[in-house]
This record gives sequence, structure tokens and C-alpha cells, in this order.
Amino acid sequence: MIANTRHPAAAAALVPPPATRPLSICLINPRFEPSHFGNEHALALHPGDKRCQMITGALPTLAGLVPDGHHVELLDENVEPIDFDALARFDVIGVTGMIVQRARMQQILLRLQSVPALIAVGGPYISVEETFFDGLCDVRFVGEAETTWPQFLRDLAAGRPTLARYEQLERTDMSTLPLPRFDLVKSQHYLMAPLQFSRGCPFLCEFCDIIVIFGRKPRLKTAEQVIAELEAIKKAGFKLCFVVDDNFIGNKVEAKKLLPRVIQWQRDNAYPLILSTEASINLGDDAELLELMVQANFRHVFIGIESPRAESLKEMRKTHNLRGDSMLDKLRRVRDAGLVIEGGFMVGFDNDDAAIFDEQFEFIQLSGIGLALVSKLTPIPSTPLYARLKAEGRLDFSDPECLFLPKQMTRDQLKQGQRELIRRLAEPENFFGRVIAGYSESGKFRRHRAQMSAQMPAASLRQRLSQAVGVLITLSRLARVLAAHRLLRRFAMTYVGLYRGQRRQLGKQAIGLGGFVGLCALHWHHYRVAHDAVDHWGAALPREALPMPAEERRQAA
Repeated sequence: MIANTRHPAAAAALVPPPATRPLSICLINPRFEPSHFGNEHALALHPGDKRCQMITGALPTLAGLVPDGHHVELLDENVEPIDFDALARFDVIGVTGMIVQRARMQQILLRLQSVPALIAVGGPYISVEETFFDGLCDVRFVGEAETTWPQFLRDLAAGRPTLARYEQLERTDMSTLPLPRFDLVKSQHYLMAPLQFSRGCPFLCEFCDIIVIFGRKPRLKTAEQVIAELEAIKKAGFKLCFVVDDNFIGNKVEAKKLLPRVIQWQRDNAYPLILSTEASINLGDDAELLELMVQANFRHVFIGIESPRAESLKEMRKTHNLRGDSMLDKLRRVRDAGLVIEGGFMVGFDNDDAAIFDEQFEFIQLSGIGLALVSKLTPIPSTPLYARLKAEGRLDFSDPECLFLPKQMTRDQLKQGQRELIRRLAEPENFFGRVIAGYSESGKFRRHRAQMSAQMPAASLRQRLSQAVGVLITLSRLARVLAAHRLLRRFAMTYVGLYRGQRRQLGKQAIGLGGFVGLCALHWHHYRVAHDAVDHWGAALPREALPMPAEERRQAA
């Protein structure tokens, strides 16, 4: 049995009897700081009690892996506070998290030092920077944990010896995974549910940790698993579902095999779920795949574009963005198929100089992508980028907003240039200029969206009244928050002018009032984040402030 390395005196109390006993398990996801991805400021404007964009998929997935006979609870700090006193009743507390949650993970783990439970940590961040968690937990899970997590629980419950560190020798066989426990999710507080079809990506982007953690060969669930998860998500009360694959079309052949099954399920169930996902830009080269996705009720796709500069794309090994015709042409075909595009961009590559910010702005405005998310290049531990910058002596952690030394500009120039760029993009005239241009210039997009709407069940009178009330509530809340920030007159005039302009231009095909109000709420969120611009990679406590690892404590004693 593993000792409680944080509480040697309590270790004996945690040793279970030889017979198998039921365990009480709590799985915690730390809160995120507000970000472009989180939509926190927009969610607050809508009716209802939505508190978070999407639950982290790790929580229901890990809960689904818990062997029968044990009690498990999910605690997502993004929708409810952590009652640390109440955590004393659990035998095992698991904490997961990504690099953007590192500071909050550390704060939580420090608070858990006084809790007598076994503290386990797993997830993306510990998998790329394991030493950060020295002295903060009893058990760590590095990489995938579909076999190690349930084995640990079985051994702990049976009183068998357990380890302080687990790492799977083989990558997870996705076809063997059980159904995630969506029944444990407080679905009323989330906008959408996650679903994972595959792990891994065939490309070699230098900055990406996905291929480090999950590999380059996509591993997939079966169509039967996906359909079962869609059913569970529908049963939990969700209306929106994000397919969280880092590249849904990493294996195009298998994606094309899956989609007809999803299409049939949607038809059989009167299209209960609106889907979105992430994909590489070569989606624009496959008309068949685009058509299947639209028929399956996919509405949005996030595409990693990164940079308009060919040399920067070559540098980061994202040469698939350069194959064939231009990126703008590929994006146009994706939009023409009926998909709303969200784009990811980066600045700070070695081939980026101070002119890159204007180039990015001009490209994004031309692209018609409303939600353009621009981040600074970040060297994530374990990635090829991290290794290269380390070898070149260019890693520097003295500035938590920029962890490396750029090549053709100073760190201050990179930070200020990125900050000014996202603020320019978030100006209402620029944001809606992109959205309306992308919408109005593509008659194919409008036609396909009309066809999507037509296949959905007709709204009842009660539903239409509820939607109308919802629009009024959002408008009222938006007006109040704009007034509080002394922006009501300016933004209201801009919003109204843009709405009327596109109505005059497009007539009956224009964006409706409800949709436009939703865009206004979304714009306000991105405007707020841009003007509160802080990178939340997490300013962690200095190493000397952390508790000593168990071995050091024993030696000191």
C-alpha cells in the first residue's frame, strides 16, 4: 500500500483492510481564468444558469473508468466552489489540469495538504512537466491513464501495494473505453458537452504537445461507441456537443466511415445535437468530407491557421497549410459548405518581425473569420520547440507572459504587438466587418445554413416565445454591462448601424435579430478579454515555497 507521503503520521489510517472495500473518490477540475475560449462574459448575458462553456472531458471519462462498487463525484471549479473541509470524506482526490491551469492546480494541491485523502494528479500538464508536482501529491499519472487509473483503484481497494507513479507502457486502445459518466455532470451549468472520437494527429507542428502525449497515428473509437456517447449526451440534457479531437480529420477514411452513422442517428432523433469540432485546413480540399459533416449537423469548425507567412509556417513544420491553393481559398470552401470558421493564430516565430502584427490583422480581416484567436508562441515542455529553444539558450522563465527570447523582436515588442493586435481585432467595426463580410459574400453559406435550419424540428409557439424573451434578457443584460463600462452609447450605435446595414443589404437572408444579439454578446466577451489581456499560463509559486518532497522530509527528520 502506498504511504501518504504528505502526512506520514496519517499513513497507517489510510491503509485499507485486506478485503476489497468501497472507495469514495472525488475528481477535481480547477477553474480557468477568463479567456477567448471560455466565453465567460458572454455566458453571463444569456438567460439560464450557464456557468461554463464546456466540461473538461477528463472528468466524465475518468469517472467511467472507476470500477464498479465505488462512489465517485465530479467537482468542476468552473461551475461550483471547492469546499475543502467537505473533501475530508473522500478516500481519493484526483486533480487534473492543463498548462493554463497550472497556478490554480498548485493552489488547490497546497490546500489539500491538510486533507487525509490520497491525492492523485494526472492530465496534460503533469504529462509534460512532471517535476512541477514534486511534493504536491501522493500519486501521479503520466500520459494516458485508461489502464493505470482503474488498476490503481482496484489495488487500493483490495489493500494491495500501489505505486507513487504510473505511466502506461502502451497507448490506449480507444475501442475498449467505457461510456463516460455524463450522468454525473451538472449539465444545467454547461453550454456544451465534449465527445472524443480520436487521439493523435499525423502532422508534426513543432509547438504542439499532442503528438508527444498521443502520438502521430490517430487511434479511434468505434462508431458504436460514438453513437452511445451521443445518446448519453442527449439524455443528460445537452443541445450542443464539441468533438474535442485535436484533428477530427486526422484519419479522413475513418471519419468518412463514422459520419454516415452520425447522420442516421441525427435523423432518427430529429437532430437533437448541434456539433462542432477542430480540423486541419486541408478540410477545405475534401468536398465529400465537408458535405458529410454538414449533413451530420456540424455547424462550427476551429482551424489552426497560425500565420499568413510561409516562412513561419515552414519553420513550425506546418507545411500542410501551404499545399495546393491559398489558405484563403481553402477557408472560403469550408465556409461555402455551411460551416462557421473559428481560427487560431500565433505570433512570435523566428521568422516573425514587428511587421507580422499588421500582416496578421490584414489576413484575418480578409478571411471573414469572426472568432480569430491570436496567442503568443509558447514553448510547452516536451515539445520539439521547447527542446530547440533550450538547446539555443533561448528559454527564459523570468517573464511569465513570454517564456522565451524572440529572434527578431524584444519580448516587450512581442507582448505589446500581440496585445494591440487582439484589441484591434476586437473593435466592433472590425469584428462585425469580418462576420458580415464572410456571411454576405457567400451565398452558398447562407443557402446551406437555411437548409440546416429547415431540417430541424419546427419550434412551437411556446419555444418561439421563450426564444424572444431570451433575446430581450440578453439585450437588457448587455445594455447594463455596457453602461457600467461607459460604452453603451458607442457600442449601441455601432451594433444597431451594423444590424440595419446587413438587413438592407441582404433582406430576408440577413442575420436575424436573435442571431445578431448572440453575436453582440460574443463580441462583448472577446472585447473584454482583449482589453483585460493577460496570459494565464499561471505565475506559479517559487520552488522554495513548495513543500519538500517526501524523501527530503525524511532526511531532514
